[in-house]
Amino acid sequence: MIQPKLKIGTNRLNNFAVFVIGLGVSLVPLDFSVNVAFPAITNAFSLPTQSIRWIPFSYVLTYGLLVIGSGALGDRLGHLHIFRAGLVLAIFALSMCALAPNYNLLIAARIVQGISAAIILSCAPAIVTFLYAESERTKALSIYGSKTAAAGIAAPLIGGFLIAWVDWSGVFWFRVPIAILSLMLLQILIIKEKIPAPDRPLSITASDQLNFQLIVETFKKDHRFIGVNALSAVIQFSSFSLPLLIPYYLTNTERWGIEKIGFLLSTWALGTLLGSLSVDQLTRKLSTHFIANMGAWLSAISLLIIALCTTNINLDFIFLAVIIQGFGLGLFQVSYSDIVIKSLPLKARGIAGGITVMTRTVGVAIGSLVWLWIFDQNSSTPKESLSIANSEFTQGFQMVFLIAAGVIPFFLVFQYLVNQIFDPKPVVQKTEI
Repeated sequence: MIQPKLKIGTNRLNNFAVFVIGLGVSLVPLDFSVNVAFPAITNAFSLPTQSIRWIPFSYVLTYGLLVIGSGALGDRLGHLHIFRAGLVLAIFALSMCALAPNYNLLIAARIVQGISAAIILSCAPAIVTFLYAESERTKALSIYGSKTAAAGIAAPLIGGFLIAWVDWSGVFWFRVPIAILSLMLLQILIIKEKIPAPDRPLSITASDQLNFQLIVETFKKDHRFIGVNALSAVIQFSSFSLPLLIPYYLTNTERWGIEKIGFLLSTWALGTLLGSLSVDQLTRKLSTHFIANMGAWLSAISLLIIALCTTNINLDFIFLAVIIQGFGLGLFQVSYSDIVIKSLPLKARGIAGGITVMTRTVGVAIGSLVWLWIFDQNSSTPKESLSIANSEFTQGFQMVFLIAAGVIPFFLVFQYLVNQIFDPKPVVQKTEI
């Protein structure tokens, strides 16, 4: 491995290492730029709007199904090795997406991209938390969350610019050099000694079975642990209504240009960034469970504001609501990740990262199917004419966000009642060295 020419202090080295890992992980939140391209892809392949659901669904479903297995593979073979393999596969997948000559091949390439995302997302949190002392785990996750949120800020802005410049394929092409750069920086970064090296054979051992049993027991005995994972899926389900339908609403009803839409979606990611950075400070006074619930309520309130504002076309309040929704999402995601990681054994950290990604995937995958279906049921607009601005479109749009806003508090109340009935004490497993 090439040695760096400059000596860097431990804290600075750790921060730079997080930056390099975050650069590789940014390939996934930068996929947010594809949401901005939904109308352009619809037009390019002459698709009915309903077909666009397969662009996010094929991608998130793939990495959702594979992410826990990818995390387990990282626990066994080494998180850095698997992370690098994910970057190589991402380069190939993104190139194939950009070059896809028809819609079917684009979906196939998105599946391959989903495999790469599963590998990258499952191993990155483990690498980042191992770079810091266990007492600084929340700080590490907060920094990591802010890095991914920062990529989310840039994604819609870049997407809007690239679509105007080189059409929809640009939202895939621009990430190829980012993946290459991350691979190159990993070659000169010495972080290997901080990451526990795999010292186990490929066969399943008694230790592996014990770790799996501990994970199963955590789900069985701790109702709060079950609840926070289910809440993650619910919040992601409701939140996905925003990037799925906002671009269509602003394009067709408000006649916004693609660059302006990208700016609005960037404010959502900016809110997520601020929320992620706030968790480390908030945990000094509040529990992570309380912060997670606070983020959930903020997400619900903001979605309700969006539904009500579309009635009066008050775009200033929509901007505010979008930022609040992102802030609540950032609070929840970091505190939720901390809850899951501290609840499972140290040697199962890759699996823990996989669980957090899986719950997100479940919510997004279901949302990509359900929200458009609800829109159709509450709008007299034909499925093929979502591009037509009319009152029926606004009616269906508003109904989607009213339901999305209501799902979260309904689940929170249900969760509270369950905890009152069973009153379990949170089960936090001792970490293993």
